[in-house]
Amino acid sequence: MKIWQKIVLGFGLALLMLTTVAVITYHSTAGLEDNAKFISRRHDFLDQLGTFELHLTEVDSAARGYLLASDEQYLPAYEEARKALVQDVRSINDFVEQDDASSITPATREYESELVRKMQPLLSKKTAILKAAIATRQEHGLDGAALMLSDGHDGDVTRDLRTLLGRLRDSEETRLKTRSNLSAEIGHSSVAVVLMATVLSAVILTLAALLILRDIAVRRRAEDALAEEHNLLRGVMDAMPEQVFVTNREGQFIIDNVAHRSFLGVKLAREVEGKETGDFFPPAIADEMVKDNRVIMETGTSILNQEDLVVQNEGQVVWIATTKVPLHDVEGRCVGLVGVSSDISVRKEAEERLRLAAEQLRRSNLELQEFASIASHDLQEPLRKIQAFGDRLKMKCAEGLGENGRDYLERMQDAARRMQILLHDLLTLSRVTSKAQPFEPVDLRKVATDVVSDLEVRIEQTGAAVEIGRLPTIDADEAQMRQLLQNLISNALKFQRPDAKPEVIVSAKVVDNADSLAGAMPGEEICQIMVKDNGIGFDEQYVDRIFQVFQRLHSRSEYEGTGIGLAVCRKIADRHGGTISAKSAEGEGATFIVTMPVKQRMSDPNEEAR
Repeated sequence: MKIWQKIVLGFGLALLMLTTVAVITYHSTAGLEDNAKFISRRHDFLDQLGTFELHLTEVDSAARGYLLASDEQYLPAYEEARKALVQDVRSINDFVEQDDASSITPATREYESELVRKMQPLLSKKTAILKAAIATRQEHGLDGAALMLSDGHDGDVTRDLRTLLGRLRDSEETRLKTRSNLSAEIGHSSVAVVLMATVLSAVILTLAALLILRDIAVRRRAEDALAEEHNLLRGVMDAMPEQVFVTNREGQFIIDNVAHRSFLGVKLAREVEGKETGDFFPPAIADEMVKDNRVIMETGTSILNQEDLVVQNEGQVVWIATTKVPLHDVEGRCVGLVGVSSDISVRKEAEERLRLAAEQLRRSNLELQEFASIASHDLQEPLRKIQAFGDRLKMKCAEGLGENGRDYLERMQDAARRMQILLHDLLTLSRVTSKAQPFEPVDLRKVATDVVSDLEVRIEQTGAAVEIGRLPTIDADEAQMRQLLQNLISNALKFQRPDAKPEVIVSAKVVDNADSLAGAMPGEEICQIMVKDNGIGFDEQYVDRIFQVFQRLHSRSEYEGTGIGLAVCRKIADRHGGTISAKSAEGEGATFIVTMPVKQRMSDPNEEAR
């Protein structure tokens, strides 16, 4: 159906509906007007009945007033009320006789006419009785008048008049109520019909408008689709930093973006449209590109992130990563291809620098391993000989050396032992990376229990109390976790106060990372291992210094050691993607906190470097 036909149909139906509403509204309004006139006339009739009743009361009051008081000033009021009653009866009769036949049934008209006819003789009789009573009062006094009223049955006549008046009023009120209900029904029906018709008209017009607007929109989209899509595509493509281009099956560029034109060394789109790859690249490179494009369009196979070293016409050599996918029409036929290329020369340079750095790190690790080998073999051997010959010299020549000689010999042997311990600690530090083992689930409680068992003699000698709390299982190097806990617990036993026995508490808790650990994702579980003691403590201004190699806060004469143990702990924590810190105050003990991920998300970088 054409647009104009839909317009005619929609507005025709709406016009028909509005016409129907107008007709119904007209008839409803006419009916309401008739009812309004009828109701108004009935109220007038009821008012007339009320007037009659009022005048009837006034006649009685005026007549009785005169009869009782014999005051002639009551007679004018009586006469006026009597005349009014006669006129009232005529008016009531006119109301009944002049009612429209459509507003009253024959039975009702006959009933009310009969009531009016009965009222007339009763009214005449009452008037005659009152007139006779007034005359008797004038001639024979009050007693005669009273007797006249009694003999004339004035009270019965009045009661009969009021009864007839009440029946008329009841009849009229019934008719009034019936018409009022009819008016309400007509009003409600009219409102319902008008509302329904209005809603239907609105629905019809809305549907017609929607259909028309849809057809107009479809036509407009059909007319503007190509231009809009072209502009949108070009806008999106020009906003992309990557080089985007589209070719047809003949290899000619049909659209590209600013980045692609900049790469080709041109500025305007028309300088690219319709041209081929060979117009911008040396023949050898262009031939390879055309060959790849042909394979893509013939087989439907895409090329994803293919990295090529490209020489431009100006001779500049760049690395590019290209993705090419076939372009199909609505029927599924290949009509060309879409390509996206990125200049990755900067990334390639960074990768080369990274490769050189990795190679340098690999050589450094090899040198470190060589040093470890030397430290564990070549350097240990001279020290063992110095100690061995020193022992022989002490045993065989001690008396000939004299007191100074023996003192020198003792110092030499102490220096050799310290050198041996230092080499052992340096070897331990180097092996954190050179002899590292893959990460695996490690029960920290078991490791801590084994460490305490190894330190049993030292614990007994110092009278220390070591408490191991609940420790979790984490991904770690078990040997290094043993080394970490051994160093921390040993330090807690070593740096003790002379006035108190050592107390060491090893505990841990697993919490969600809240940016407290740089290597872990927010929300990832991390483990905090805490080793707390009641030793001598230290000033927290030295907290960074104590984790450096060969750094000591006390002299060797006060506390033995090489100053490497905490450096080993820090290197172990670093290798596990964690941190180590300490909280302390002089004379109040110290708490060392090691934080590391519960689950290791990647392999050990030291293993990759090797």
